[in-house]
Amino acid sequence: MRLRQSSKKSPSKKPASLPSQVILPSPRVEPPIVERPIVTIGTIRGDTAIGDLLVAFPRTRDVLVRKGLRLEAEDAGDIYMTLDAFSAMNGLKTENLVFDIVEVAKQPLPQSPVSQLVAAPAT
Repeated sequence: MRLRQSSKKSPSKKPASLPSQVILPSPRVEPPIVERPIVTIGTIRGDTAIGDLLVAFPRTRDVLVRKGLRLEAEDAGDIYMTLDAFSAMNGLKTENLVFDIVEVAKQPLPQSPVSQLVAAPAT
């Protein structure tokens, strides 16, 4: 049995032409500005990030280092940790750590001696 090939060609179906689309460039979207919380003595709590604390009160670094903070390059992520997480990792009570940090933050910065610009005249 032979199959006959039809000499009729089926009309080729072309997709219906679509109107040309104009693609407009999307406006440049700026990332939202994330305001970093301002750390003050009154806002130091367990959810305070160590990095923010060190920027606002550099002298608190000594307390954190005594309690276990490592600032080597491989431990750089520690500055993103909160005081709650730092306390938990080092077996500390957050309340005690916050108290120690606040006490150091309250201390006034040492004043450097003012150098005399003009020598007093000898009499």
